[in-house]
Amino acid sequence: MTTLPKIVRILKIQSFKITLLWSNFEVRLMDFATLVKQWESEGDTQIAALRDKKAFKAVTLSENHTLCWPNISRSFTYKGITRSEPLELDAQELYRLSQLIRKVEPLQVGAMLRQARKKAGLTQAEVALNSGTTSKYISRIEHDKSDIQLGTLQKIIELGIGKKMYISIEDEAGVAMVREETPEMKRVKSKKK
Repeated sequence: MTTLPKIVRILKIQSFKITLLWSNFEVRLMDFATLVKQWESEGDTQIAALRDKKAFKAVTLSENHTLCWPNISRSFTYKGITRSEPLELDAQELYRLSQLIRKVEPLQVGAMLRQARKKAGLTQAEVALNSGTTSKYISRIEHDKSDIQLGTLQKIIELGIGKKMYISIEDEAGVAMVREETPEMKRVKSKKK
């Protein structure tokens, strides 16, 4: 079953464009200028309020993980009763109509852990025993079925597999801006000096 992406955050509102971060690690751009014209040509008169820049910029992220304008009311009739709610747009339709700007590829932690464990010649049970966790948990991580905190990952790598973990933040050219070493690595380096 494929999980449909949700809007995680509004990154930028500029003129009649909104840049959005989605749950599938995509940054997408919604251009409402042409969209509003299209909807109006299809007879949607309530959407016309989005033409006002001040009203448009009042957009928020709703509990339903979609765009919402609390300042714009939309009326609808259901079972003979007319109701009014803030204007909220369908997230899946927004996704379909948006333009991909960039995609952040998620880390392949499970595959990396599995590869390191196998190179070290260890079973999942051995790694679990060495790191104080269970082989079921190691399996879930290796198959990307469980999230993992960095501290736990470090414990599994350093205690369970006997390897070192580095974390670095790099610029667009791949040059390390910040690289964090574990306290143990810092002690080893200081002893060598």
